[in-house]
Amino acid sequence: MQNKNSTIYKTILTVSGLIIIFAGLKIADKIVVTFLLSMFIALISFPLLKFFQSKNINTPISVSLVLVTIISVSLSIAALIGSSLNSFRKSLPEYKEKIYAEINNFSVTLEKYDINFDSNLLYDYVDPSFLMQSVANTISAFGNVLTNYFLILFIVMFTLLEAAGFSNKIKLAFKNSEKSIANFHVFSENMNKYLSIKTLVSIVTGFLIYISLAIMGLDHAIMWGLIAFFLNYIPNIGSIIASIPAILIALIQFNFFYAFLVALIYLFINIIMGSIIEPKYLGKELGLSTLIIFLSLIFWGWLLGPVGMLLSVPLTMVMKIALESSNDTKWIAILLSRNVNN
Repeated sequence: MQNKNSTIYKTILTVSGLIIIFAGLKIADKIVVTFLLSMFIALISFPLLKFFQSKNINTPISVSLVLVTIISVSLSIAALIGSSLNSFRKSLPEYKEKIYAEINNFSVTLEKYDINFDSNLLYDYVDPSFLMQSVANTISAFGNVLTNYFLILFIVMFTLLEAAGFSNKIKLAFKNSEKSIANFHVFSENMNKYLSIKTLVSIVTGFLIYISLAIMGLDHAIMWGLIAFFLNYIPNIGSIIASIPAILIALIQFNFFYAFLVALIYLFINIIMGSIIEPKYLGKELGLSTLIIFLSLIFWGWLLGPVGMLLSVPLTMVMKIALESSNDTKWIAILLSRNVNN
């Protein structure tokens, strides 16, 4: 009876501790998001660092080369995003006129069938100023990222410099460190594999989306490709969200047939990349159930915003590995797993 009460007490204490930690993360979300984004970039960059080191380049120079690569890629993406957003902003008045014209055509069509329809109702709900506000919010969000740009670079730099000696620090800090080091290596390998493959798949997905939409002549094809690239990191629903604006623009710019064609393009590319190519190389290495991946997407998105959605899988993996390290919380890690027998 005493052991049972002790187990219940430890479980309550663990859950209470997690609630306090998550509450702290919610309060300090701006600092936490900057730190987590830096860790995300460092993990993606780590294979590149290993590549430079394999060429007998010392660690400081290798880290410098990685930082130059990060800066070049990020500034190129920022330039593309900036030009695409400006172009989209200039096109909004034209889209407004086309939307209102389509509403009028829809109203006239209904009148032919003796259906009374007040087009003013749709005018109230279809407000282009909402799109303008969304664009402004997007630009503001990128501005916030650029505000912490140099801080992120410094954190990435020091993380990569410290990564090589991390195992030695664990050995010195803990007497029985073999299990901790083994868990750390397993986690690092899984995360590096996941992020590397996910990044490559996202790049190819975004490029294919851009090429397909550019051939169709859809406006702002580069922006839709970039959105597809970024949202592909979000499991399950990221690709669906990425397709919605492109489908709407196709509907406004062309007609229902082209909108349907755009939807088919997204569906085909995401089936090939997300359901065939990606699982072939990722397999079940992460060991998370599909339900947990979806729930983690909602949870981390609520806790940390869009960056939390982007990092939902890595953050859940960190929790899973941490919970596996204790017998009192191992049952939670089992619930998070894809299969109990794994």
